Amino acid sequence: EYDLFLQGVDTCQYTALLKGRSILTVMAPTDSSLSAYLQKHYGCTDWSLVPTDEVKKLIGFHVLYYALDQSKLSNFRPKEGDGATPEELEKNAGLYYKFRTRSQDAPEKRTVNRWMNGEVIDTTAKEVDVYHLERFIPVFSSQMFQTKLIDAKSNYEYFFPESEWRSGNVFNVCDAVVEEMEVIAKNGYIYFVDRVIEPLETIHKELKNNEEYSMYLSFFDKYAYYAQEENLTNLYGGGTTSYWECLYEKASGKFTLPNIAQEWPVSDYSQMSTLSYTSNTLFAPTNAAFNEFYDSYWGVDGTGYPSQVSYDSVSADAIAYLLSNSFYEGSLVFPDEIERGDIINAFTKTPIMFDLNDVPEENRKMCVNGALYGLSKITPPAVFGTVTGPAYQYKRYSTFLKMLTTSGMENTLTSDAVSYIMLYPNNDQLAANFIWYDAASDKIKNGVVGDATQPNLGSADQTKYVNAHIISVENKRPLASNGDIQVMRTLSPDYKLYWYMNAEGKITNSFKYNELIQYAGHNTITKDSIYTDIQELTFRDESWVNGYCYEYDMQNSSFLLQGSNANGLIQNFVPFMWLHRNDEGTLFQGFIKVLGLANLIDEESMTMNYMTENCLMLIPTTEAIKSAIVAGEFPHLSVPEGTLADDPAFWDLVVAPADETPAQDSLQHYMLSYFMPESMSPALDY
Repeated sequence: EYDLFLQGVDTCQYTALLKGRSILTVMAPTDSSLSAYLQKHYGCTDWSLVPTDEVKKLIGFHVLYYALDQSKLSNFRPKEGDGATPEELEKNAGLYYKFRTRSQDAPEKRTVNRWMNGEVIDTTAKEVDVYHLERFIPVFSSQMFQTKLIDAKSNYEYFFPESEWRSGNVFNVCDAVVEEMEVIAKNGYIYFVDRVIEPLETIHKELKNNEEYSMYLSFFDKYAYYAQEENLTNLYGGGTTSYWECLYEKASGKFTLPNIAQEWPVSDYSQMSTLSYTSNTLFAPTNAAFNEFYDSYWGVDGTGYPSQVSYDSVSADAIAYLLSNSFYEGSLVFPDEIERGDIINAFTKTPIMFDLNDVPEENRKMCVNGALYGLSKITPPAVFGTVTGPAYQYKRYSTFLKMLTTSGMENTLTSDAVSYIMLYPNNDQLAANFIWYDAASDKIKNGVVGDATQPNLGSADQTKYVNAHIISVENKRPLASNGDIQVMRTLSPDYKLYWYMNAEGKITNSFKYNELIQYAGHNTITKDSIYTDIQELTFRDESWVNGYCYEYDMQNSSFLLQGSNANGLIQNFVPFMWLHRNDEGTLFQGFIKVLGLANLIDEESMTMNYMTENCLMLIPTTEAIKSAIVAGEFPHLSVPEGTLADDPAFWDLVVAPADETPAQDSLQHYMLSYFMPESMSPALDY
């Protein structure tokens, strides 16, 4: 019943190994199953038409190194070995699931266009030698599924719908059911299986061999490069050949992609724990999925991208985010773990979720270095559907996207635990305020547009601009559109910056609003000029998952809500008032004059005595203060009888308490009542 298998063993010149030269474990398929396999794949029922390399590849996948009894195959202990304690046997039981076979592809030569030359990646064409390591075969034990707390039958049969997980199973070997366990031989064990176990390929080879994944693989391999592999060169190079391996650099400088091209995660066989446990799982969209996503996200009217699929026009950052949601590094992932929300995007820290029914049966692949889910539909990472979405969907916000990425706020803004409202400045608005993106240096510049010698806008300043365009709200809601006036505090952490919304539904912020303060040489600004219109940005005609987004100043594209106090008209109000204390055209002249009369101003530093933190200031107008003094209603201040408020010498006529007198102390306490320390103010956000 196994003659055909033994003929294959003889063709491979493995007969001596099986007769006792090595300690082995054999997974033996029947002649009938092997004959049917050969007929399907080679059009023959024996080995006559099968190339020798293919025979070795197939037979070798059924021949495992070492004598592996049932307990080792179901719960391999690479660290503890046979001396594992009951407690140690419970730890990661069944998760060391891969075992080395004799199946191996021949070394090959490749022409590559990205290779490590010293410490830099060289992009000239180079021919390199690539060594292929022996395949590992997966064994799926009941203990594996128990450890993962998932159902064995449904999760196993998701990948192997033509196989069967039987009740009471100890383990299956890849897609094969073991019909007879642990038959003891002189030099190992034999397991009789119900089918031929087709040799698995790497995830990369599965992708490369299927044209459906050509777009995904092109995005992924954009970051691939080749480097010399010292260990393989020393072991197999014979002093004449240098072997190279395919590695991956950080995608768009953000995160490192997993190594999907190598048979082994490490080339050192002594690292058995890593070799038997570590896998990568890919959730790779098909070309059709990429096309559909482009059409519904970037191809719609108004985004600024071509209506026909053109990923070349999409930013590398956006594609990198799509890639970040397409893999899980380190271990094998089953459907129940995805549905349970266990599988976390290592970059965005959000669950990788998709409809498991969007993976056709033929696109569910177990691989030699992990598993592949071939998605017929893209479920994008959270940044595409939350309040960060407009930065990715609309080309006109590409500069702000760079700033948003630099700020490190993206992960915060994708949380569904908090709701946000975001305003979006477009590229023209930023450029009108001398903030622009220089593609040559990949930097945000601050200065004359187009002049690459202008200084970079630092990350701290970029973050201030981003924070100035965000507020958080307790419950998801839009900006008021019912004529209400609103004051809303932004996320700016190092100063208090607010949005003001008027009854007409137009918006400004507190820096911009300060421009209304009139003083000599600055008295032409009107409210109409410091408020701007807004328009909602929607996601497929609805709000974003965790909030609302708006663009502003759509007509002029020059108005920008400043995010840095350094760019505000008035950086510190007390020094500003002191500098303009003799300007009779200001509303605050009377207030700063009285502060001076009360000896509350340090004239050298232009700061207030006794002020230790920022305050909410309640400032009476100059007219109100003068009227109170004339009427004798202002504590401890007076003017000669008959003095009028409009007297040009009014402030020279005011009588104030002498220094260091009880009356001066009382005046100071009275004036300090107009200042509410920030830490005590109940009116920071309303």
